[in-house]
Amino acid sequence: MERAAALLRNTDYNVAQVCVTVGLSSVGSFTTAFRRSFGESPTHYREHFPSPFAQAMMPTCIYEAVSRPRSSRNRED
Repeated sequence: MERAAALLRNTDYNVAQVCVTVGLSSVGSFTTAFRRSFGESPTHYREHFPSPFAQAMMPTCIYEAVSRPRSSRNRED
């Protein structure tokens, strides 16, 4: 269940994907076991943590290089 909790905190996997990743086949059984271990459902547990995308930082130089308009080099229309 600790691995499942880490996946819920640090990935964008849905509950079914987390269930399969930790080796269980029934989402219902997974949810029951998770609730027994952590006192809340996996979905509610995830709400306490920011999205992994919100945690990702992109350096300004990379952002500017990627978002810069590209000029056409082959001049074909």
